[in-house]
Formats: sequence, C-alpha cells, structure tokens
Amino acid sequence: MGIHNLAPAAAGRGWQAFNMAAVVLALAALASLIIVLLTKWAGGDPWTGFDWIAMLCLPAAFLMMGGSVLHAVSRRRRL
Repeated sequence: MGIHNLAPAAAGRGWQAFNMAAVVLALAALASLIIVLLTKWAGGDPWTGFDWIAMLCLPAAFLMMGGSVLHAVSRRRRL
C-alpha cells in the first residue's frame, strides 16, 4: 500500500491570472450595474457604456469562473 499525496497540486500562474481577470470583470460589471441603477433611481440618464460593461463583462466573468471550476474538477480527478 503506497502513500498518496492528498494535497492538491498548486495552480499555475496562468490560471491564477485567469481567475483574477474573472474576478476583476465581475466586480467591474457589478459596479457599473450599481452605477446605472443608482443613477436611474436618482432620475438621471447614465452613460450607455455602463450598460454595455454590465451586459458583456458579467456573462464573460461567469463563463470564465465556470471554466475555472471545470479545470479544478479535472485537476482533482487526476490525483
């Protein structure tokens, strides 16, 4: 009976950068969505770019985080 290493292998720098990019995109999208909502509630007319940032960055961040989860699952199955 051999000794198995139960600790997961360290993620590469590429995946860490990928995960951080997903987090930054999600935070930027949420911030722009909050700006749009607050501006609309205040009776103003927000910049259209905030709508586009929220509409594009939030789904992109969601897909990136899903890819990260799939990558983590595939790494755990290889142990």
